[in-house]
This record gives sequence, C-alpha cells and structure tokens, in this order.
Amino acid sequence: MKKPLVSIIMPVYNEEASIKKAIKTVIDQTYKKFELIVIDDGSTDGTSNIVKTLQKLDERIIYLRNEENRGTTYSLNRGLRKASGEYIARIDGDDWYHPRKLELQVKFLEGRNEYGIVGTFYILVDESGRAVKVRLPVTHSEIMKRMAYRNAFAHSSIMVRRSVLDMVGYYDERYEYAQDYDLYFRILEVSKGYNLPSYLLYRMRRRQGRRTLTKRTLNSILIPLRHRRILRRNVIYYPLLARRLLTLGIVIILP
Repeated sequence: MKKPLVSIIMPVYNEEASIKKAIKTVIDQTYKKFELIVIDDGSTDGTSNIVKTLQKLDERIIYLRNEENRGTTYSLNRGLRKASGEYIARIDGDDWYHPRKLELQVKFLEGRNEYGIVGTFYILVDESGRAVKVRLPVTHSEIMKRMAYRNAFAHSSIMVRRSVLDMVGYYDERYEYAQDYDLYFRILEVSKGYNLPSYLLYRMRRRQGRRTLTKRTLNSILIPLRHRRILRRNVIYYPLLARRLLTLGIVIILP
C-alpha cells in the first residue's frame, strides 16, 4: 500500500536555541514520507541560518520566510497553502516529537475514515528540565465535553486530514491566540476526534505575559460561544463557561 504524504507545519520566530532539536525529532521519525514546512516569521536571530543549513542536508525541509513579522496565524495559513500532504501535522519550534508519533497517527487515521483529527498525550517540560505527564480526553464524546471550557488537543500533537481542512477552512486570522481552538470546533462539527493515549509529544512550558494570557483566556471564552450550536448537542455548556470566566477574572486581578 502506498504511504500517504504528511505535511508538517512549523511556524517559528527567533527560535535559534531550540529549532535544531525540534527539526531533528521530525527527521528522525520512523515514518519517513513527510515534508516539513518551516515558516520563519521575520526572525532576527540565527533561526534562518540554522534552518537553511539543515535544509541542505534533507530535501524534505521547505523554508519560507515572512519579510516582516505577521504573527502565528498568518504563518500557519501560509504553510497550509504550501502543503501537499494528505495529512497535516503541527509542531512548534521549541517542541519535539517521540520517534513514532507520525507512524502511529497515520496508522490510526488510515483505518478510520470517520475521524478527521487525532492528537496525543504529551509531556510538559519547564526551563529546569522538570517534566510532567499531561493526559487529555481520549474519545470523541470526552473531547466534546472538554471543548466546552478548554482546548482538548495539544496543538503540536495534532494530525488532521487535508480533505477535512479544505472543507472547513484554515485558521481564522481574526484570532491572534487560540486560533487552533476555533479550528478544532469546525473540524469536530464535520468529523470525529481522538487523542492517542500515548505520550508522543514533548512540549516546552512557555511563559506568558499578562496581555497574552488575557487575550488567550478571553478567546477561550468567545470561541465556544461562537460554536455553541455544536456544544448544545454534546454538553451543558453554560455552567462550564463559568470556569473560564473565573480564570479571566484571576488573570486580570492578580499581579
């Protein structure tokens, strides 16, 4: 059987300290039929030189550069427009993959046409190297219950059918943050979702300023409201929304 091509989208900005490791974990995947599309959002450090050096060693790496900083959402969509794969995966420039991540996700999707997206559990690593295992809802029904008040997927863990993306559209560029949360709602309206109960992603804990955290939390409230029609079919939405409103209040009030 012919193996499908996987397109991996990696938007980066000033990631010289971590991008080499992130790319190496993609290159070292047991599943080899992929293209890695790196979108450099106008980096001012050594990110560009590192990617170009690695590109010379592996023709599967595609390098795109925004001449000015346009933001993550724009970069994601630019990568999607370039992608040729039947499946789309994601990774950030400071995250890294377990060697079998792509292999196991392709295997899952190939046998289950009703599923449009599959994520994984992940390990959260802080700056000191301390690691915490993070479990996520596994089944479609569990995912829909979580989506009412919190994102049910780790962005760098997902793999999505390109046919489903073409049906529902790409990332909404109105959202500077939580753009993936909005996209997942649209995917889950036309297909099922699943998280493999295996720790196949290592994710760096990122420090967020109050402005970023406030915008992200506000979007996490507004996005489920926008998609409340699908939530009504799965969960009692409004009591769960109170959790996010409490979080927003804490973010605004506390120093």
